[in-house]
Amino acid sequence: MLIARGDTVIFQAARGSAQIELGVPLAADDVFRIASVTKMFTAATVLKLAELGKLAIDDTLAKYLPDFPDASRITLRELLNHTSGVSDVVKDPQPGFSRREVATDTLVAAIGTRPLDFPPGTRWAYSNAGYILLGAVIEKITAEPWHMALRRYVLDPVALEHTQFGAQGPLIPKRVAGYTSEPQSHAIRNAAYVSATIPAAAGALVSSADDLRVWLRALATGHVIGVDGLQQMVAPGPELPGTSSQHRYGFGLYLWRVRGNLMFGHTGQIDGFASFAGYLPKQQITVVALANDDTFDARSTGKRLAAVALGEPFAEMIAVPMSDELMEALAGTYRIDENTLEVLSIEGHRLFARRGNGNTIPLQMTANHQLHFVPDELGYFVPIRDAGGAIGRLDFFEEGEDPPRPLPRIADNVKR
Repeated sequence: MLIARGDTVIFQAARGSAQIELGVPLAADDVFRIASVTKMFTAATVLKLAELGKLAIDDTLAKYLPDFPDASRITLRELLNHTSGVSDVVKDPQPGFSRREVATDTLVAAIGTRPLDFPPGTRWAYSNAGYILLGAVIEKITAEPWHMALRRYVLDPVALEHTQFGAQGPLIPKRVAGYTSEPQSHAIRNAAYVSATIPAAAGALVSSADDLRVWLRALATGHVIGVDGLQQMVAPGPELPGTSSQHRYGFGLYLWRVRGNLMFGHTGQIDGFASFAGYLPKQQITVVALANDDTFDARSTGKRLAAVALGEPFAEMIAVPMSDELMEALAGTYRIDENTLEVLSIEGHRLFARRGNGNTIPLQMTANHQLHFVPDELGYFVPIRDAGGAIGRLDFFEEGEDPPRPLPRIADNVKR
């Protein structure tokens, strides 16, 4: 973990194991897979190429990948801000595919077999495949592998010593092993191997906490792509179905709110690793959290660190028992949007939540009647009773921030 203000590191520490079998402890300068944090670097490279006149953000994909299906309907802007409709749903997955060394053109061909999830520009949906296509565009323009272009255009100019393509073969000093832990049993196992060529420009880099600090500071001060390029990266995309009030997206950057303050950055998760890198421009605060355990909640941890740096830490969650009567009153179905429901149910004298077709997650209540997820994360529900005393809606504080989103209860299931 790292916190910096301006160019000064004010906290940096490591806890845990870099290699469990050999008993090697983590060090603060170790190198981790950063997964989707890579998207910051890919987007910045695209903006740098635009700055140099080698492409335009509103070019269609057809200009660079003319054989890709629907390329004439998709713009680079839509790939950058996840509104292209390019699907991440793999058709007919091949056993062992993620372990192979795969060329970019092979990935592009596989992506091209999938129908668009929606017409370009009509929705927001996170797409790793879209960033792989951006990597292919970078290769087409520069005539070199996307990660070599990243090094030439954005890594070397700001002297990032530990940020590179995370290929398995080369010896990378300080690179740590990745693990998966079971939340219930706490059993730990080695993470499954995923070739860096699979996430490619969407998530193949490795880096260190201090390199990410240097990167975010250089990006924020205009030393990577200039102030105009940064403004394009931090401008939120159109407010379309699928967007969130608490984490809009620009170009390769999430735009979060922490205690009401803007923070831009990215999270990442891949087998064995979880990562967070964020920057609060008004306060010039950088926060980085890297873990070699893919069950680690990097985003909540990063936002908690940012709140500490702001002097407004999030309160520690202290659970209190819930009566059976209260759980019965809460159990029911609540509407998030026209397509998604939140269902609260009781099992074994415990209250659980399930969003849409997602996992069922235990809930715990605090003394001030906030319903938090287990394990604790920043978002929580507050039950709201109607004039008759029934629980008529849940107010959802996404990422722990105001304003809440009201989730009205479906009338047929209201319990009194």
